[in-house]
Amino acid sequence: MKLQKIRWSKVYESTEEELLGFLQSRNITAERKALDEFQESEQTSTQNGTMTIWCAEGSFAVCIGQTNTSMQPGDAARLPAGAPFTVTAGISGCVYYESIAT
Repeated sequence: MKLQKIRWSKVYESTEEELLGFLQSRNITAERKALDEFQESEQTSTQNGTMTIWCAEGSFAVCIGQTNTSMQPGDAARLPAGAPFTVTAGISGCVYYESIAT
């Protein structure tokens, strides 16, 4: 299962406020999540469609199988349907948003 990493912002140091504006301008509903430094999320699966994870603050790694992909503000990742994954926060924790396209 392969993750597709994209940039939602052309600005290197994007903010959560900019991400919220980006999501609103595209009518995307997303759930806000936050993790403390080095905290790992529970394993989740994208059962109902393609999941997009948007990095708003800090940094994290998305792990699918044995593959870790680093994410920073301005990055987004599309995960294929049915892919089990975890998110592990970086040194300063992270804020990210999840949305599912069915």
